[in-house]
Amino acid sequence: MIAVVAVALLVLAGKWLLWPPVQLKVNDIELVKLPSNRLRFPVKVTTSKDCDAYIQYWKKGSKDTLYSELSRGKAAHELHLTNTISRTAYRFRVVTVSGKERAYSKIYPLETQAIYQATPYFSLDQATAPELDAELKGKYFLTQILTEPGSVVIIDHTGEIVWYEPFQKGVKVSHWTKDRTVLCIVGPEKIPSSGGDEILELGLDGKVITHLKKGVGDMDKLVHHEVRKDKDGNIYSLTFTKKIADLSSVKGKSRDTLNGDGIVVFSPKGKKVWEWSVLDHLDPLKDPEILKHKKDWVHGNSVYRLNDGDFLMSFRDLNQIWKIDFKSGNVLWKLGQGGDFAMNPQALFSAQHYAHPVYGNQLMILDNGERNRISRAMIFQLDSLAKTATATRTVTLPAEYYTTAKGSAALFGAKQDKVLFCLTDPRAFLITDMKGRILWKIKVGGDPYRLEEINDFENVKPKI
Repeated sequence: MIAVVAVALLVLAGKWLLWPPVQLKVNDIELVKLPSNRLRFPVKVTTSKDCDAYIQYWKKGSKDTLYSELSRGKAAHELHLTNTISRTAYRFRVVTVSGKERAYSKIYPLETQAIYQATPYFSLDQATAPELDAELKGKYFLTQILTEPGSVVIIDHTGEIVWYEPFQKGVKVSHWTKDRTVLCIVGPEKIPSSGGDEILELGLDGKVITHLKKGVGDMDKLVHHEVRKDKDGNIYSLTFTKKIADLSSVKGKSRDTLNGDGIVVFSPKGKKVWEWSVLDHLDPLKDPEILKHKKDWVHGNSVYRLNDGDFLMSFRDLNQIWKIDFKSGNVLWKLGQGGDFAMNPQALFSAQHYAHPVYGNQLMILDNGERNRISRAMIFQLDSLAKTATATRTVTLPAEYYTTAKGSAALFGAKQDKVLFCLTDPRAFLITDMKGRILWKIKVGGDPYRLEEINDFENVKPKI
């Protein structure tokens, strides 16, 4: 009985020692300036007790507030400022919440420095049309520089760089994922056809989430032109493939090598789960110039996985888009020159890029227009039963914006009634209306392959 009373007294004593309760406050803040990246800042925060924490930051003199991610249930937090521009004065403070308690740090200054790494310049060459102003607010764009050293870059609508990651190798293509990460192919310039030997997925904090490298694990081939995630989180890309064929009947070798393209799918953990080769679906003897083409036959340059699991694949040298069945690997149809669909001759495209679905079940491409040296965005409605293809939208660019290769065209705007162009040869990003009138133009001091709109780059204000 005496022991029980003693324990009770000790418990009461402990409660008395904890009274009054610890007050929530920010004890320490350490902002780290990284020499490897001038626009990204880790911020280490310690608090008096476990809590949720985030950072508010803003340009000096501005009322537009930005936010870090939210860190939950800790007394030691690592937060990140990931949306700044160079040579700019900012102010920031830490916000902490524990139950009904809320505490703020003092307001601190932050001066960003000039970027010295290999990044291109972007300049707003044409002021935005009034009807575009509201739609551009809060919009960001992802692009890349293919040459060495390369970089993957996010810019705002004025052309200011707000996030970047430099590489010694070139960044051949990049993609903003549904997980708010950046996926890219990286490789030296000596790899042809926008090819690379690494696939990297980066968080906005710069940390590597996924890294696939040729010769390591299941990545046994180079990849090129495309890397994306499907709805299940698998990573897919175009890959180079080879096949031995007897070309002796056309003055080639009895064991000649054909070089073509394929599709590869990796699980989120990097295991190869599916592979396909165009060389299994073409007869080289039907190509009268196969000896000329065998080193890069038909040149695949984009792939997109549809919600039904099948793939759209673009072949530049065939002037065709194929739909490929995931389960069987069979080619379901071919759209374009010599394809399966009846088309108006004026709707035939050439050297096209970036085939992808829009408006639910229609197909959009950038028609580079090698045939007549005019580039345009095109949207097709396909009737797979009647085998007809109708161009429902055609946005033709002026002749000075012709791009021989690479590039992209995608819908833009809340009503999807505008077009976002990446044009590699003119080195320009454009937004046009559906009549081709230019509403916005960014001049690019580099060699971009593609441009993607980002709607969710900014962290929203945490609700706690």
